[in-house]
Amino acid sequence: MTAIYMKELRQYFRSMIAYVFLTILLLLCGFIFITANLMSQNGDINSFFSPLFNILLFVTPILTMRQFSEEQRQKTQQLLFTLPLSLESIVIGKFLATLTVIGIGLAVTLVYPVILAYFGSFSFMVTLGNYLAVILLVSAVSALGLFISTLTENQVVSAIVSYGVILILWLVDSLAPYAGSPLLKKMLTLFSLKSNYIEFTYGIFNPSAIIYFLSLTVLFLVLTTVSLESRRQ
Repeated sequence: MTAIYMKELRQYFRSMIAYVFLTILLLLCGFIFITANLMSQNGDINSFFSPLFNILLFVTPILTMRQFSEEQRQKTQQLLFTLPLSLESIVIGKFLATLTVIGIGLAVTLVYPVILAYFGSFSFMVTLGNYLAVILLVSAVSALGLFISTLTENQVVSAIVSYGVILILWLVDSLAPYAGSPLLKKMLTLFSLKSNYIEFTYGIFNPSAIIYFLSLTVLFLVLTTVSLESRRQ
């Protein structure tokens, strides 16, 4: 697993993908922090994290779209299967490499709460809740993107399908007011990325939301492994 992790990390930084991802992420984060906090003299860190949710949903598929699609396109997937590694190790190695690149970008944003703490108000629990929510969110979305990338050798198709599934999971709770039964309404809310994320931004650690994101991550990692297993046979 470590060998796959290091190989993927090197590939990210030898190509333009990691640099494009980090540039887009940090430019958007900087713009939000300047406009929502500094220019408006707003000390509420939630003003920064709420738009960050949307940004991460937009930029994460940039990292995952190539993971297995590129292996299929270059016909290196069969070579990958011959390595003395389990499919689970390959999937987790690629997954952790993706999270590491995202983590580098998020680490830079730690300077924002420090600035707010120096010049204004600071809530440790709210900040911790937001970062925990972001990590859980990108884990689930990265696992989803990995699974989608096993289904096609076209990176663009992989990214577009990932955006489509993310959009459905994001907007599904907006259908709740139109649901006919209370049970269906509750189910639509339970499966929404947004409704499970929002409580963290207020420093509320909801165990059901944590379980939701972890379950989504495990589900898509398992589906990724199953998809690869079917291709190996």
